Amino acid sequence: MASEKRLTRLTTEQRYELVAYLDGELSDEDTRKIEQLIAGSAVARGDVELLAATYELLGELPRPKASGDFTERTMATARLDEIKPDLVSSPLIDGIRRSLSYIGWIALLLVAGAIGYSATRFWAPRPYDTVVRDFEIIEQLDKYTEIGSTDFLERLSNSERLMSEIRGEVDHASPR
Repeated sequence: MASEKRLTRLTTEQRYELVAYLDGELSDEDTRKIEQLIAGSAVARGDVELLAATYELLGELPRPKASGDFTERTMATARLDEIKPDLVSSPLIDGIRRSLSYIGWIALLLVAGAIGYSATRFWAPRPYDTVVRDFEIIEQLDKYTEIGSTDFLERLSNSERLMSEIRGEVDHASPR
């Protein structure tokens, strides 16, 4: 059995070099490399033949004619691009964008700081809140400890007649 030569595919870069070779755009050294590739690879020879045939077919297509004012309009547009400055990519606009970005970040940090401060200042419980809320009871703590048991007070609070008398005295004694 004769030894079969395996066909290897060309890389994308080699295909681009084949096109440049046919266009005559390669240096002498690159031209020599491509000619060696074509001589040693059946795939490369086939690709060159296909590309050459494609170029021949493209050569037979009718060439479109540009209108008379096409050149004038193209040159006028090119001159406008040279005259009119590109404000979007100017250093001034870049500086303004950068400054606005910094201002935005600073504002975001300030808002986050204000939210954090508010959360800890107003919503998080503080140890002395209980003391402030129960100050009247704490102020009378010595009297409450002398009582000892609260059973007597509970029995008194269950007596409707006594509680109505106490409420009446408290209502008359409080200033209006």
